[in-house]
Amino acid sequence: MNIARRIALDAGLWFLLPAAFLAVYVLRDGAPAAAVLPHLRLVLVAFAALALFRLLAARLISHAAARRAAGAIAVSAVLALMLAYYALVLVGMEAWGRVVSWELIRSYAPQALQLADALGMGAALVVGVPLACYVVLLSAAWLYLRRFDWTPAFVQRTPRLAVPAVLIIGATLCVDQLLAFTWNAPAAQAEPLSLTFFPMEGSWRLHGHAIDRLSAARQDAREDEARVAYVAAPAGGGRNLVLIVVDALRADHMGVYGYARDTTPALSRLERDGRLRKAAAVRSSCASSTCGLLSLSSSKFVHQFSARPILLHEVLRRQGYRVHMVLSGDHASFYGLREAYGELDSYYDGQSAKARRYMNDDQLVLDRLADFPDWNGTPVMLQLHLMSAHILGRGAKPRPPDAFPGEPGGDAAGLSRTVIDGYDYGVLRADAVIGEILALLQAKGYLRDAMVAVTADHGEALGEHGLYNHTNSVREEVLRIPFMLISYGAAPRPPIERAAFAAQVDIAPTLLAALGFARPSTWVGEPMQQGISRPLSFCQQQDYVGLYDHRDPAEVWKYWINTRTGEESVFDLQRDPRERKNAIAAVPPARLREWRVSVLPGASLHTGSGSF
Repeated sequence: MNIARRIALDAGLWFLLPAAFLAVYVLRDGAPAAAVLPHLRLVLVAFAALALFRLLAARLISHAAARRAAGAIAVSAVLALMLAYYALVLVGMEAWGRVVSWELIRSYAPQALQLADALGMGAALVVGVPLACYVVLLSAAWLYLRRFDWTPAFVQRTPRLAVPAVLIIGATLCVDQLLAFTWNAPAAQAEPLSLTFFPMEGSWRLHGHAIDRLSAARQDAREDEARVAYVAAPAGGGRNLVLIVVDALRADHMGVYGYARDTTPALSRLERDGRLRKAAAVRSSCASSTCGLLSLSSSKFVHQFSARPILLHEVLRRQGYRVHMVLSGDHASFYGLREAYGELDSYYDGQSAKARRYMNDDQLVLDRLADFPDWNGTPVMLQLHLMSAHILGRGAKPRPPDAFPGEPGGDAAGLSRTVIDGYDYGVLRADAVIGEILALLQAKGYLRDAMVAVTADHGEALGEHGLYNHTNSVREEVLRIPFMLISYGAAPRPPIERAAFAAQVDIAPTLLAALGFARPSTWVGEPMQQGISRPLSFCQQQDYVGLYDHRDPAEVWKYWINTRTGEESVFDLQRDPRERKNAIAAVPPARLREWRVSVLPGASLHTGSGSF
């Protein structure tokens, strides 16, 4: 067999494995066909690099067995890496719908044995099978090169200076292709290596989070099927829904939730009057506004986000509701949510009227509602967003020194009096605005038969664990948010207290159940009225990905991993609600293994930093 035929045989055999992988990646996992050519180009670069290495070995090593051994080791090593990588990609696509990232590989590599054990594979299997596979590859490469190696003949038949020229030119071309990959990775085409090393290039950035495009496309296909299958209730009237989201509102700093200071006199008065029912503190899906608001309205955890989710607003419009959004803060520019909310009957935020007032001043919401016409009997959903408790909102109105007369400032944990006092006044301001909103809507008839929900997008760190603001962790202070329902009219008050543990994804299903409507089949949340049967709830922010294990309400565990460092933390929230002691040593190994596997979907895409 001549040299050209042997090179052709090399190439044909080399591309068998990538071709089989791409067939599964595209045909089974739904990756776009556009990923095929960019990946084959990278495989070709690897083939060329190996060919150059074998040529160099043939040029420098005169002993046939040593030359063959060098070539066999190089070829088998690269093939083993390809096999392992392709296996990881296909497992990731099957398990959580996206390509494994380098951050995830680097984070979990030190825990490979524990992870394999969690997947039901013993250490002997994990070490033995790859080793056996490599021995087989090495033997096959040795036998193949003994019969079909073309490099010695090429070196012998080529002029002496031609081989160095081929090596230099070939190496230059390979380096050029690798640099081109680094500078302009084809992640937009879902080429797998690009998504592994540059996952953010194949995703939509979402203020500290990202939506993987490939995973989102698969999810959106399910969303579209659910849209077609969803059946609206028979035409007729419906209770109005007023959804008030207070940015950065912590449940444990609200008087209505038992806080020592009376920061919520208006809400507490409604509870005493029997109108208000509250759930135990709900956990948000993240610690930033964009993903918190999307998780609330789409009933999805962050790793389940997609481009076209079925939102609460869409469901209610299909039920005959008019949907209006009146939002303090600039949601269009800072949060990028205007398009995500889809079709609305009206939209108004701080960007719409910033010339009139500071964009984070909640008076904007009151001004806009004052211009609303009286209710005409058509069911309405109003979503309102308040910024009084947020650090950007509190600056509009300095805290009066007598905001809490006779009450001590600061906190028992030794936190800053100035920080705590300022935040508590923001909560007090939010409560006052809520009272004004309810009075205004009642005067216009919107509360004649209505349900008002009060919640938050996330919490706020006030110095606990040395942290401030909210986009920096998955600690309890940034995730524990309130959820209250205030009833107006003759309808019964929903018993949301039945849920011992609830998450942000459960809010939209709870609202629909209270209104008497079914929830879409793709929503992962459950109505709190029925209790939450889901055993795990998820959270993530920046490098932290975690979960709550609440299958036993009397023993709620919280686990997270830092995807950058691999550091793990576990807290028993019943015994240690302030998360002071890492209790990972107290967790049964089987439970810990289960948690590690469960957070993989969220950990598979490094999220980076975020804000607001």
